[in-house]
Amino acid sequence: MYPIPQAIHTNPALFFECRTYIELPVLSTIRYSYANSGFSYHDAIHYGTGSWSDSLIIDLDNLDGKLKKNNYVRSDATVNLAGAGFQVDDYYLHFNISNFTESRAGIPGDLLAVRDGNWDIDTGRPRDLDLGGTGVKATNYFQIAAGISTEILAGFLVGVRLKYLRGSASIESPRTDLYLLTEGDPIQLEAQTNYKIRSSFPVDVSYDPQGYVSGLNFSNSFNSILQDFILANNHGLGVDLGAIYRYDAKLTLAASLIDLGFIRWKSNINRFEANGSIYFSGFDLRHYASNHGNSDFLEALIDSIGQSFRFETSHKAYFTSLTTKLYAGAMYQVNEKLNFSALSRTEFFDLRPHFALTLAANYSPFPFLHGTLSYSIMNYRFDHLGFGIAVGGGPMQFYIVSDHIPAYYVRDVSTGLIWPYSAQTMNFRLGMNLLFGCREMNPVGKPPAYRKKWKSKKSCPAYD
Repeated sequence: MYPIPQAIHTNPALFFECRTYIELPVLSTIRYSYANSGFSYHDAIHYGTGSWSDSLIIDLDNLDGKLKKNNYVRSDATVNLAGAGFQVDDYYLHFNISNFTESRAGIPGDLLAVRDGNWDIDTGRPRDLDLGGTGVKATNYFQIAAGISTEILAGFLVGVRLKYLRGSASIESPRTDLYLLTEGDPIQLEAQTNYKIRSSFPVDVSYDPQGYVSGLNFSNSFNSILQDFILANNHGLGVDLGAIYRYDAKLTLAASLIDLGFIRWKSNINRFEANGSIYFSGFDLRHYASNHGNSDFLEALIDSIGQSFRFETSHKAYFTSLTTKLYAGAMYQVNEKLNFSALSRTEFFDLRPHFALTLAANYSPFPFLHGTLSYSIMNYRFDHLGFGIAVGGGPMQFYIVSDHIPAYYVRDVSTGLIWPYSAQTMNFRLGMNLLFGCREMNPVGKPPAYRKKWKSKKSCPAYD
């Protein structure tokens, strides 16, 4: 959707087609993104059969079958506070101030297997459980960014954006280890763990006589929002890099590396660490589970682990990296109004790449109206259909874009909430912009988003 100035956030090499754009405070970008690589709503909660056909049931067996060895839940929200872009000779300059909230969580595939204990009834043999990979990373930060793009060779545009980051709050648990190792005859269970949790958040920590953490108190956490969150002493830097190459009059190639950077956290620091192991011997967990129920078994196991592993704390500063994203794409211009595009997105989290691919058809029937239909492959699913529309060639533009439109929803009777029934992904962005000095749309032979030279016009073509 190159007629939308927010495309420059994905590739700083973009030379926007209007002399000036202004991102309205808050209204220019409201973005939310959710993705779950392991399961969707209906995998865990769905309508029953027979006498339960009109009721929603929790199906843990089905959910257990859907989980992979490593599963991830991602949630992002962005609000643009201010921004603008404008041309100066052969350069396009842009800046923006935004607030970002990002969270990533890792869920091990054996998590639900704990409810069945450590014995495989079908084979009559003990089994080990790997709960490693359980981790979370959640961050809120403000970003002040300034970028520039230009054409360094014929048809080859490059761009760079530098970013100052100020962290508000953070919690991070680096990849953790927790193993339940079982032997039979007699049944023995050994649990080994290595947990590290780092946070930048105002919280009162209490300790037991031995100096271990005994409790957390959040009652005073929001007493000084300005000092603890907005003006917190958490600073960082980032950079975005982009390139666009017009291969010929029809084909354009593009690539960018976004959010390469870090934040150093110094305010309200608490680092929690626990290392150790516990050992059960001569304790028939099968008998305990069958007589007391799975939930009691799980509670007993958690209680034992909690008694054996105690957290120590320190207050040293720490670093977190931004969630880096690599984009690569191509656009083929069929005619002045129609083009087809492909865009890959690789996000790096938990030392692993997470890949998505989007194919789109983009149509501009009028200079003030642009639409797109897309198909995406992401989160191990192949059923993502999306759309986008931008209305207005200046001075006002409204847009909305989503790469997945859930087709089926269900209402939770107890809470009244509406849930996408089978979706694992929900991404949308909408907003309003001010555009001035727009160029003539769809020049012959060059995609409008990448044409650099101006044609003199007194106003935008949509309003001539």
